[in-house]
Amino acid sequence: MKKVSKDTTYTFHENEGGHIELETKVQELLSLFERAQLSKKQIRTYQSRISQALENTITSESPIKAFKMLDQDETLSREELLDGFEKLLSENQIDSNIGRVIKRRNTLQKIIVSLIATVLIAAGFAMIIMPAPPSFEIFTIFYFNHNDGVTVMDLISLLIVLSGVFLFVQTFNKK
Repeated sequence: MKKVSKDTTYTFHENEGGHIELETKVQELLSLFERAQLSKKQIRTYQSRISQALENTITSESPIKAFKMLDQDETLSREELLDGFEKLLSENQIDSNIGRVIKRRNTLQKIIVSLIATVLIAAGFAMIIMPAPPSFEIFTIFYFNHNDGVTVMDLISLLIVLSGVFLFVQTFNKK
């Protein structure tokens, strides 16, 4: 932004995002600030609120997302990949705090999914082991003897156990 004249008119160059509406609102805000009689305390309050809003805008977009997108493009050669990483590292501020947050998030996600998988496995085995009332035993598929056999309920329980095992394996099989 660059001030052109003293009548509080600012010129804005259209950026690649095309945020003309945002730029007009900023122009209105600047003209309001110039007309208002503000104390130093009010100025600091407004300045901190605007700074916080801008910081929230910056931190809301994940700096890691661009790296993941570059990593997923399999058509690039190693040299092009290296150039892309070099460009991304120069554009994005990545530090150990961001890496630590991502590592914690991934660890927490793995813990939660493994707990869900453990609960599914335990619930499936409990459904197999615990006797169900005859009205809940839907249909017996295979009889071992006259009073016992494999029911549809047992097969559903096995599917629950297998889904828990699948979740557990997939959790620790990721990169």
